[in-house]
Parts: sequence; structure tokens; C-alpha cells
Amino acid sequence: MRRPPVAQPSPMHNESPCARSVPWSLTLAILLAGCGGGGGGAPTGARLSGTLQVPVVAPSRLPPRAQVERPMVPGQVLVWLDDPTDLPDLTSRGLDLLHASGGPIAIYRPRSTYRLRTLAEGARLEDSSEYATCVAAASLEDVAGIRCANPNYVYQRLTTPNDTHFGKQWHYPLINLPQAWDLTQGSANVIVAVIDTGIVSAHPEFQGRLVAGFDMISDPQMAGDGDGRDANPEDPGDGVGTGQPSSFHGTHVAGTIGANGNDGQGVAGIDWNCKLMPVRVLGRGGGATADIADGILFAAGLANGSNRLPARRADIINLSLGGPGTDPVLEQACNAAAAAGVLLVAAAGNDDSAEPNAPAAFASVLSVGAVDLLRARAPYSNFHSSIDLWAPGGDMTVDRNGDGFADGVLSCMADEQGQHFFTFENGTSMASPHVAGVAALVKARNPALTAPQIRNLLLGTATPVTGLPNQGVLVDALAAVIQASSPPTAPILVARPTAVDFGSSRTQDTIALSNAGAGALTFVSASVDPAAPWLQGGAIAATGGNISHDRFALQADRTGLPDGVGQTRLTLAFTDGVQQLTAEIDVRVQVGGDRQSQDTVFVLLVDADSFATEAQVETDASIDFQYAFGSAPPGTYLLVAGTDRDGDDELGDEGELFGVFPSLDTPLLLEVTAGETIGNLDFALRELIVISSQRPGSLPSRVRRLH
Repeated sequence: MRRPPVAQPSPMHNESPCARSVPWSLTLAILLAGCGGGGGGAPTGARLSGTLQVPVVAPSRLPPRAQVERPMVPGQVLVWLDDPTDLPDLTSRGLDLLHASGGPIAIYRPRSTYRLRTLAEGARLEDSSEYATCVAAASLEDVAGIRCANPNYVYQRLTTPNDTHFGKQWHYPLINLPQAWDLTQGSANVIVAVIDTGIVSAHPEFQGRLVAGFDMISDPQMAGDGDGRDANPEDPGDGVGTGQPSSFHGTHVAGTIGANGNDGQGVAGIDWNCKLMPVRVLGRGGGATADIADGILFAAGLANGSNRLPARRADIINLSLGGPGTDPVLEQACNAAAAAGVLLVAAAGNDDSAEPNAPAAFASVLSVGAVDLLRARAPYSNFHSSIDLWAPGGDMTVDRNGDGFADGVLSCMADEQGQHFFTFENGTSMASPHVAGVAALVKARNPALTAPQIRNLLLGTATPVTGLPNQGVLVDALAAVIQASSPPTAPILVARPTAVDFGSSRTQDTIALSNAGAGALTFVSASVDPAAPWLQGGAIAATGGNISHDRFALQADRTGLPDGVGQTRLTLAFTDGVQQLTAEIDVRVQVGGDRQSQDTVFVLLVDADSFATEAQVETDASIDFQYAFGSAPPGTYLLVAGTDRDGDDELGDEGELFGVFPSLDTPLLLEVTAGETIGNLDFALRELIVISSQRPGSLPSRVRRLH
């Protein structure tokens, strides 16, 4: 069993000790033996105090977007009748009888589905016949004589992933990815190289998806695997022997690009079929220019210092790595790879800086900045003018959608004990693989496209987002895949964005409207449900009749609104003269500030040897999550805090707030002596999601607190 290192507190009062750390399990569970609490120990004990940083929670959620999660026969609603001889007349509810067998099941056709295209025909989810069918089925819940009703589901195929944790991957709907999956889920003929820390190849999400890569780290000390360059890109952990936790960064990045989708477990990647080529260039302390440059050349199928080449070069290279300034040698490697026909995608950097970052700032590389759940620049993301595209990178300090988890990007993870699981991370490193994955879908949809054509297509179909630096644009998977496809034969209404959040201060926003298909579309009407007197809007035609980059201007008026959140759904209707197409936009306005979690948080001093809880206090938002142990007994402790949302008397469960001083990733043992005062023991809590095949054994699973 490994112990985190011990740090001696500073003799000066109100200063916290410096932190040293080693990797440890995130799945420590702390069993609560009762409620209440208070500092334990003798009067000669120490006084410890600090403040917990708790993720900000949005006052409420946007209305959940209806999603057609299961294949069906569009336009057919099955009803189960209490009395098969008593067929209800549903014409007043907009449904016509299609078939009655004499048994308990009858089939009705919703008139709302007439003339609507299906998902397979390229309809947006909210405009599809499938969506209208679901709405019609739900409307029959209160009809006498009908026991239940649902669409006529098809069980032979499933295009929306059934992965266990797909619902937590908020970052995919943000770029219209689920709709793009209706057109393509990728191709095994596309290779994406992940130039990073290597790969944990045994992770279930990568089975059948990897092609041979390379370990390009030349320094055995930096490599940490016992040798220098070799043909094995396995990630042994970049923190082993350094006193720092291993990141398994390349595994998380690769999961976003290409974790197996629709396999009934874990998470979904963006491309469910592409091949992943892991190239290891980052080890202990990072990676050297020579190794990274040779890794790029290798992935591009070009001569390099290893004297090895892949069987087939990559189509796309993802570089979730970088540093400030420029690097001419690295730039030459990127230029050579681009000239060889490879699309290079790189993270813009996490320094909250307007300075250039290599390799993202190179002209031959597609640079990607990070946005949060609200499509605003993530607080850490660089914003240099060289950034080409923006994509979801997340923000682990907030829970804006109120789903109980911090707004990070969920993907694959591992630990040094050989466990495989999934966790949230944030950064431009998480944004870059979103673009690389979408590029892979585009290449799958149209293999004839060259790297420059894919680059231009991604830029040309991206969504302008008000407030992003340098008139930034957000990658749009659906628009990109549509553009890559054969010319459509029917109108395709595209509205961007599909959700507008005015927050607590903004008053204006604009919906960009266009027809990505054939034919002509003209504006018919706008409506909101529920009623929202605070929202006004109007269509602004750019070219008169047929929409072509038209806009719909929105304005929010908070006058007279109580504190809280106003929410509605705006429906914009267009027609091509035969059928009506609609776009639905969720709209939210906030009055007053965000609130913090309303949970009670338990703060525990846990003995480092016995893992018994020696002292406990409680805190909450009413005292700004400050805490203090008035008389902590001398000893060596882990300082932990967490909630018990499910009431099972156990801290550290998935979906609960949890934290360890000074951080969950780098725990520190506190050496507490009698009579001293230690302040500023501040640390952050975050929502846990660690799904593991078995509980790692580096720490015990239960620690009891004091009665």
C-alpha cells in the first residue's frame, strides 16, 4: 500500500505547507457512521482551517432537448389497448388508424409526420419524422383505454450510441455530432495519429481500433519504460518515479477521437470506426523537440530519426501538446507532414494568453481553442489570432447544466495499477481531438477529399459564436459532414446556435439561418413555448425571399423578472412550398447570480496509517464553505471532504462532490503537532466519475467518521 508523502507544516501560522504528491486512487470511499460532527481530540490539539472551492451550479437547466435515441418505423405509433374491441378515435389528436389486428396492439399514423423527412434522408433531429412520432406517442398518455403507447421501434440497428455514459458527454451535442452520426460513423480506412504520451492499449474502448505506432522518446530516463526508442507506444505512466501523478493524457485524447461507439459500455468517441495510430513523444517532464518532430514525420510516412515508417501514413495528426513561442525545427516537421497530405490539428494552449503557442500557431497546423458548455471561451484557453477553430474543452470549475458533474470532457482513463475507467478533464488538449475526430468523419464521408479541402470545409461550415476572440467559429460536425456528402436533393434547414443563453447580463444574440440543401426555403413564423414575454425577436433577411445566411435577432428584457431563470423554446418555421421545416432553439435568461451547491460537506481528518477518522466538521454555502477544526489531535492525516448526496453514509461515490488537500490528483499528508495553528488549507471539490472494472487496491474502500 502506498502512502502519499508527508509534508511538515510551515512554522508560520496561517500558511499552508507546500505540496508533494504521488499517484493514488481516485476511488477512495469514506463511510459515514452518523450525522453531525465536530472536531475531536484533546484541548492541546491543533487548529486547522480553510475554505473549500465548490463548483458553481447554474440555477436551473435548459429544457432537455428531445432526442430520438432508438431506431423506429417513422410515422407509426403503437398503442396497447385495454379492450381490443374498443378502438379509440384519435383523429382529434392528430392520429389516423393504420392497422388493427384484433389483438391488443393497434398502429396509428400521426398527421404531424406527413411530408417530414427522416433522419436517413438528412433531416435534423428536431425536424425529423422520428421526432414527430415520439411527440405524438407521448401525447397519448392520458387517453382512456390506452395502457401505453410508443413508437414502432426497430431493434436491428442503432445509430445513436448506447454507451453507458454517453448522456454525460454534453460536448457532442454542442457541435451537432449526434445528427452527423445519422450520416456517418466513420471508416476503418481513415487513420488518425495521436502524438502524445502513448496509449493504454488494453482499455476496452480501443479494442480492434489500433494500428502500429511507435515510441519516439529517445532518452530512457524521460521514457520511463527502461529503454529509448522502440516500436511499443504503450504508456507506462509519465509520473512514475517523479512524485507526480501520471496523466495518461494520450489515452484520454484518443478516447475522444475514436473510443468504440454504440458498444453498450463506457463512452463514445467521435469516430466509431477510424484507426488510431499512437505515437509516444511525451514522457517524464514532457517531450523534446527532436522526438516530437520525428513523431510527426513518422506518422506522415516520412524519413525520420527512428529509420522506421508505418505501413500506411496517417490521414490526420492530433497534437494535444505545445509550448509558448515558436520552434523552427518543429515547424519544418509540421510543414513537411502537411506537404505530404496530412491534416495536422493542435491544441492552442492553456495559458489564458494572447501569445502564440507552438505547434498550434504554425500556418500548416489547424489551431483549436477551447469553449465551455455555454460556447464561451474557456477561462484557461489561449486566444492568439492564429486560432482557426474552437471546440469543447470544458471547465471543471462549474456545473452549468446541473447534471451533477463538473463540465469537463468525459473520455477514457487509466491508472498505474492497471485499471481502466473514464473521467472528466478540461483543456485545449480536449478541444483539439474534437476537431480531429470531426475531420475523420468528413474523410470517411468523402474519401476523395484532400487535407487542404477538409481544412477549408471545417472552417467554412463552422458556426460563428458571438463573444469568441477574433470572431471565432465553433466546429460543426453536422454541417461539415453534410458539406462533404454528395449534393443533397432536398432543403436542409440549418440554425446556429441551437441554444442561446443570455446569462445574467447579455441582452442580444442572433441565430444564423441557412439552407444547406437544395431548393428554396422562405420564412413562415416564429413561436415560443412556454410563453416568454421577456423574449423578443425578428427575422432579418439577407437576400429577400430564399434564406441564404439570414438571421433571426433575439433580445431579452429582464424588467420585472424575479430572481431565477426564464427558459423557453423558440421554433422557427420555414417552407419550401411543399413541406414545412422547423428549427428549435432553447433560450435561457438569468436574473441574479449563480448559486453554489446546497449540499452539506463533511470535512474529515483521516489517520494516514489506520485510515480511521480522527476528527470531523461540517460546512455549507451559508458560511461560504469555510471550515475549522478547533482542536485536532496530533498525528499524520489525509484531509478530505465530500458530500453524501445518495444518503448511503459513504463519501466518494460517483456523482458526489469529493476532494483531498491540496488536490484530488496530488494528495498530501499533513503532519499535525499539538498547539499549532495552520490556516489556508484550501482545496477544491469536484464531482466524481470514475467507472472502474474493479476498485483499485492502493487505498482502503471504507473509512468511518466519528459519531
